[in-house]
Amino acid sequence: MKNKGLIISVTEFLEEHSISESEFKDRIEKLQIPLLCRCPRTVAVHVSGSVIILNDNEPKTAQSLSKQHKGTLFCADHDYHSKVDLDIKFLSISVTDWEEIANYGELSKYNFNLSAFHERGKGLAQASAHELLKTSLKPLPALIIDSAFFITSRNSPDKLEEIIIRKTDIFIRKENSNRILETIADTDKVQKNIERQEWESDNLFELNKASDEFIPEANIASQEERKELIDKIKKHLEKKYNSAGKDVFEQSAFAILPDKHYHKIKSTKMPIGEALTKYPEHASTALILINEAAKHFWQESQITIQKAPTKRTVMIEALKSSDWGFTAKLAAAAATIISLKSRN
Repeated sequence: MKNKGLIISVTEFLEEHSISESEFKDRIEKLQIPLLCRCPRTVAVHVSGSVIILNDNEPKTAQSLSKQHKGTLFCADHDYHSKVDLDIKFLSISVTDWEEIANYGELSKYNFNLSAFHERGKGLAQASAHELLKTSLKPLPALIIDSAFFITSRNSPDKLEEIIIRKTDIFIRKENSNRILETIADTDKVQKNIERQEWESDNLFELNKASDEFIPEANIASQEERKELIDKIKKHLEKKYNSAGKDVFEQSAFAILPDKHYHKIKSTKMPIGEALTKYPEHASTALILINEAAKHFWQESQITIQKAPTKRTVMIEALKSSDWGFTAKLAAAAATIISLKSRN
């Protein structure tokens, strides 16, 4: 394929850069980036639309401009249609389409309202239904009111045919994937410079960000979905944390899960009232307590300086106590997470 390297799989892009589906949706929406689905070789692409032909010899009145549509094979409210002769490789889908595919696994469509992409030279050229319909009507002076692409069987051009689109069928142009990565990098710089607190280690900062990124729109309806979310969080943190072992990544992922998906922690250190409102609603009890522990031990460090190994031992024992209520594994992981030794 000539355009190989110019487009990449969205699924692979998200996995490679540890980007959540919700963040991806927000980015493509804000940047107005089109997503592409492959156009099968077995189908034909047509363009159809509502059109007013501007005949200079005919007086224009409100009644003449709003006359009843002729109707086409594809839509009763359209007037003209034409088969697209270009070799269409991809069709654009909307953010709403992407959401449905992300939530339900697939989507069936036979009409596309955005753009089509065909090979031109060594790249991809973009064409709208509006411009292709207008071109097909030349030299008639046409006013296109609305238009869309429609899919039929190549062998039966009068029969609409739905394309089944799955996550693995969706692509993005390489240049647009780079735009997304640039905006993420810019956001990370801003957050790193502005939001991080004095007591917040590099790893804790990344854990709090991961909670904001993965949890608000998490849909955990089964053990399989819970496992999938945990695996995504672990892969994300493996690229974000400074240095940590397997247990730390696992406990970090467990810690930011919604409370009903992680064992209940009973702690006298849990903030209440106004102190609790400083945390987002999606923050889990475990994550809140890890942040509170970070503040507590940072405040202690301002008063007395202990050797790092001793301090870590003291932290773990304190977190395992009934006051904090951490399990042994979570206490050990939390001590690593909140350590300020490697802070940049």
